[in-house]
Amino acid sequence: MSVVAISFCTRQPTCIWRLLSRVVAEVRDAADYSGVVRVGTGDTAKRRNQSCINIMADLDYQRARTITEGKGQR
Repeated sequence: MSVVAISFCTRQPTCIWRLLSRVVAEVRDAADYSGVVRVGTGDTAKRRNQSCINIMADLDYQRARTITEGKGQR
C-alpha cells in the first residue's frame, strides 16, 4: 500500500510522512558499509532533462546500498 493510500485511510497525512521520514533517517544513520569492498555506481532517468536517481551497489553481494535523488540538467 502506498503512503498516499495509508494517509488517506488514516486521514492524517502529515503524521504518516513525519513517521516515515524519522524511520528513514534512523536506518540511514545505522547503515554499516564497513564490509563493502567493490562498489558500482550508476544513474538513470525517466526522460531526458527530468528527474533522475543515483545508485550505489555492492558488486560482491549484488545489492543496492544507496539510492538518492540525482541532479538533472536544467
